[in-house]
Amino acid sequence: TSVMAFDYRGLKINILDTPGHEDFAEDTYRTLTAVDSVIVVIDVAKGVETQTEKLVKVCRMRNTPVIVFINKLDREGKDAVDLLDETEQKLGLRVTPLSWPIGMGQRFKGVYSLFEKKLVLFRPHGKQEEEERIEITEIDSPVLDQQVGKEDANILREELEIVQAVYPPFSQEEYLAGRLSPVFFGSAVNNFGVREL
Repeated sequence: TSVMAFDYRGLKINILDTPGHEDFAEDTYRTLTAVDSVIVVIDVAKGVETQTEKLVKVCRMRNTPVIVFINKLDREGKDAVDLLDETEQKLGLRVTPLSWPIGMGQRFKGVYSLFEKKLVLFRPHGKQEEEERIEITEIDSPVLDQQVGKEDANILREELEIVQAVYPPFSQEEYLAGRLSPVFFGSAVNNFGVREL
């Protein structure tokens, strides 16, 4: 297990990064006893893996708050709604997305942050500091069409309508009690979507 510590908005954050391989499962279980929250990283193409199921089971027994990060959106993979269903079924988590992807793979244009009501545009090989963050409080705004194109804007509008009808609103209290897991989408290798998380 490796540890990285940094200050963020007046808080000291310690990230304890555990190996995902089952040979190191004992180290990971031990680490779980020392954390306030867990970030489960799910590969957009592979979906929920067996080792992840085992680890989340331990988190659920202890009511450890869980955040889900769906990674590698710059590659082709499973549909976002299918991944949320898989996360709920295989991991037994009640989820609510706080960001939503616009396309994937070659067509990946960024994410819409439901939490901040902002469009965050993806620039391949760019830095997180350089990304464009455009406030869009009304999803019907023509600014959305200008930024991502009419077709992708309409797909996003349809998907967000479904997402907001199906999934519960985010509650910090429910999250801290381990009863609700916020979900974020991004591409860690490009440091994209990490700020939203």
